[in-house]
Amino acid sequence: MRTGFVMECHVVIYCDGCGDIYTENTAEGICFDTVNQAVGYLNARPSCVGWIYDGDKVVCDGCQASARCTEHGHTFPERRVSLRRLTKTTHSRTCTVCGICETEVLS
Repeated sequence: MRTGFVMECHVVIYCDGCGDIYTENTAEGICFDTVNQAVGYLNARPSCVGWIYDGDKVVCDGCQASARCTEHGHTFPERRVSLRRLTKTTHSRTCTVCGICETEVLS
């Protein structure tokens, strides 16, 4: 039985691009016993989860989306215009891949 303060070693996964910690449904990272166990866990996940390990780096879904947009350009939905009584208002758009606002791209 362990009591008091006990130091334990474990492995958590961080994105090599932005430093985000890999989590599922909580704000806390998942603890693994070994690096091999962590790699096996990531590789066993469906590709739609987003985090990948390419044998060298771990990259989160956000960094993958940013890299895709850097390489291929952003994907914005059709422009929506609201007609009000005296003015015509254009709504800002966000990229459907990475989530950046169109005004940030233009500035």
